[in-house]
Amino acid sequence: MVVILEKLLLLQERDQRLQTFLHEINSVPGEKAALQRELESAQRTLESDKSRATQIEVERKRLEVEADGKRVQIAKYQTQQLETRKNEEYAALKHEIERAAADITAIEDRELELMQELEDLKPSIASAEQKHAAEKNRVAALMKTADDKVGVLQGRADEVRVERDAIAAEVQAADEDLFELYEKLFRSKAGRAVVPLEGNHCSGCHMTVTPATLRDAKVGNEVVSCEQCGRIVYTLPE
Repeated sequence: MVVILEKLLLLQERDQRLQTFLHEINSVPGEKAALQRELESAQRTLESDKSRATQIEVERKRLEVEADGKRVQIAKYQTQQLETRKNEEYAALKHEIERAAADITAIEDRELELMQELEDLKPSIASAEQKHAAEKNRVAALMKTADDKVGVLQGRADEVRVERDAIAAEVQAADEDLFELYEKLFRSKAGRAVVPLEGNHCSGCHMTVTPATLRDAKVGNEVVSCEQCGRIVYTLPE
């Protein structure tokens, strides 16, 4: 195998490792955003239950005020009954008193419904608070793990980049045109610029290479490329 081809394989291996590290590093913000969304979901559930509890309390107070107003009306009507001497007016006041009393009964029934709803809601709120607290702790731990992961990956990536740059400098010094071809292929061929032949097929594009290309690759005295995809090809030791 041509010495510079061995260097290209080493360079490609470092580039692929570096690419993997960078991909994992770049995926961390997305992972953290997903964790944040999970926490926000638990927060929304808790806030929804608490909001409903607050609404119930507000509605209960409004109903209490409304019921008190009805009681004041009844007391007023009763006073007017004592003062009137007209049967028709007395009967009309009696009707208003009965209607106000019926309204109070309906209000009290609604208050009981709200009180029951509030009681039923309390376990849900307690559960939501517990879940939110657990989710908050879980997310915080995973966020720290993600940050630690970035630190480790970045350290490894920096080490590989130093090795990669040293090998790249050797290849570029030996054959700048070949180095530029490799760089172009690595970017355009999904990180597989140099690939082995499988029989008489390029393992990159799976197309058949010419007999001349196969022969030159086997001889190993020069760098050869696949006629179909342009990748640099070589043969594995038998």
